[in-house]
Amino acid sequence: MNKRHINILTFGLMALLTATACSTDDGGAPAFIHVDAIQVKARETGAVTQDSGYYTSKIVAAYVVAHYPDAMSVDTIGLFRLPFTVPVLHNGPADYIEFYPAVPMSGKMTALPYYTYYNHLHFGDSTLRAGDTIDFGTLSTTYDALVDYPLLFEPFEPNEANIMMDSVVEWVKHDRDGARCGEGYGKVHVDPEATHVDFSIDKGDFFVVNDPSKLVYLEMDVRGDLDLEVSMTSRYQNGGNLDRLQVMVVYDTAEWQHLYINLGRTWSYFNHHPQFKINFSALNYDGTGGDVYIDNIKLLTTSKVL
Repeated sequence: MNKRHINILTFGLMALLTATACSTDDGGAPAFIHVDAIQVKARETGAVTQDSGYYTSKIVAAYVVAHYPDAMSVDTIGLFRLPFTVPVLHNGPADYIEFYPAVPMSGKMTALPYYTYYNHLHFGDSTLRAGDTIDFGTLSTTYDALVDYPLLFEPFEPNEANIMMDSVVEWVKHDRDGARCGEGYGKVHVDPEATHVDFSIDKGDFFVVNDPSKLVYLEMDVRGDLDLEVSMTSRYQNGGNLDRLQVMVVYDTAEWQHLYINLGRTWSYFNHHPQFKINFSALNYDGTGGDVYIDNIKLLTTSKVL
């Protein structure tokens, strides 16, 4: 099934209808589908890296689709938060059952879109029996092969020669308990008398994306005492100055959180100028000072819109 043909609005409507129905059309008991979780792993061939930090994720839900023999169209069962056990209003064989991983879009509290950088999961020749549950357990997806080699991957691991961050970022190299995974991470300290500390990804030059139809996402793991502003700087000139625009602010959190940040809207404000940088600012609103910790920064794009 082509990913571009999925209608997200249809998923939402079908989820509502499924929740209010308890039996098949002929009055029989439904079958059930159960999924515990969906994680991300390296592709068996052609993976960008085997580094575990590349595959940190926060898949919180999945769109569920099925197709039955002789059916004219797919059964869009709905969007469900993980873990889930959902009724399926069909008894008998299914040509396939598919799961499309959904993630929380950072900065959009209610948005749970299918993250097109992840492959959907396809299971053929299943049989749905009234009252029985097909238990898929914990599933594993991979990054889609259409995702270009990342514009940036910074895992902060001690086996690197250096890190691609400016000097404000302290490189903590051997702290398994403090890291999101592995042993390393970045730390930014803000003194109580400072209102903020700016820092950025230092790769020596601007990132370059020449095709405005591409998707551009920033993924990263963050925790800390302070809020973190994420912004973009473009080489696009506005009155002779480089433009810098805020993308979002991440609130302080004691636990690691995985962010999926769509940079497309901000990039469009720069008229999709091909050259841009990613900037951050640790914000000390209350004058208490504190630290921000960062790990597994990925800047991803695609060779075409999926």
